[in-house]
Amino acid sequence: MSGVTFAQVTKAFGSVTAVDSLSLEIVDGEFMVLLGPSGCGKSTALRMIAGLEEITSGMLSIGDRVVNHVPPRERDIAMVFQSYALYPHMTVRKNIESPLVANRSARVDAAEREQRVQEAARALDLTDYLDRKPGELSGGQRQRVALARAIVRRPEVFLMDEPLSNLDAKLRTQTRLELVELHRRLGTTIVYVTHDQVEAMTMADRIAIIDHGRLQQVGAPQAVYDRPANLFVAGFVGSPPMNTLEGTVTFVGGEPVITTGHGALAASQAGTAAEGDAVVVGVRSEHLRIGSGPAALTGEVENVELLGHERHVVVRVGDALLVVRQPTDAGAAVVGETVTLVAEPTAVHLFDPATTERVN
Repeated sequence: MSGVTFAQVTKAFGSVTAVDSLSLEIVDGEFMVLLGPSGCGKSTALRMIAGLEEITSGMLSIGDRVVNHVPPRERDIAMVFQSYALYPHMTVRKNIESPLVANRSARVDAAEREQRVQEAARALDLTDYLDRKPGELSGGQRQRVALARAIVRRPEVFLMDEPLSNLDAKLRTQTRLELVELHRRLGTTIVYVTHDQVEAMTMADRIAIIDHGRLQQVGAPQAVYDRPANLFVAGFVGSPPMNTLEGTVTFVGGEPVITTGHGALAASQAGTAAEGDAVVVGVRSEHLRIGSGPAALTGEVENVELLGHERHVVVRVGDALLVVRQPTDAGAAVVGETVTLVAEPTAVHLFDPATTERVN
């Protein structure tokens, strides 16, 4: 098992920079998720680990070995793609054991192959399907076969490029749990690429958030959710995304208050923001409530979304739409009603509107 280290790694395709000076240390045995929107460079970063893309500049290491110029077959990695890429004419058993016979340097004897196939099949609940062909399996079962095929190699690093995207919602949830449990058992380093922040939050030891080829923030899922480093992270991590509104910092009795054209919100700290500074104030939907207080916003209810276990009240405050998360036993808001919104001061985030970076 080994970690992966990016040291100022850049990948350019002509005049387009897909990955820009990426520095990231993925520790041995970690489940690291590379998260970001389509086209942000996360899959390119994964393909550089695999050796499928040449590095333009910088240094990439797997364990203690620099692999910039090491061929893919010599990197001891296994990759699982969004598409299953199974051999349709082979049984599940033959598909799983194929990496052990295709690469001459990695070939093992028949008894060892059978043992590894059985172990991988048990780990992914495929024992009853070993003699079937891929066409006889469901989409979720085929993806598990692709995972088993990667497992039998016993690589130093697993690379997974949106492996759950082709599954329906129920299967995605089930397979997420299977992957987390598999990681616990194997303890192997996993680098997992996704644009789905729910996958990232529920699976990762740490998340690395990327936008336009640049690393925005790295941290444990809860830490990233609780203290986003900038407005991009605030808006990308969390469902619904963080509510944001432009305002100005004032101090009332020594305490920071963010005033807007439609009221104000109290904050527990202003950080580096000074009196009169323009800021973007952010607050998550669970930290807003409909009620009254010394600092409150005024808006009009535009919609009420019933989700069974909770409701989302959408309130227009000026040009912004703010979402308030409520339990279903709270008093129901009415569309068209004028309401006031109060935030928990300790959960109010302030960002610099010019740099978009957090200031408190």
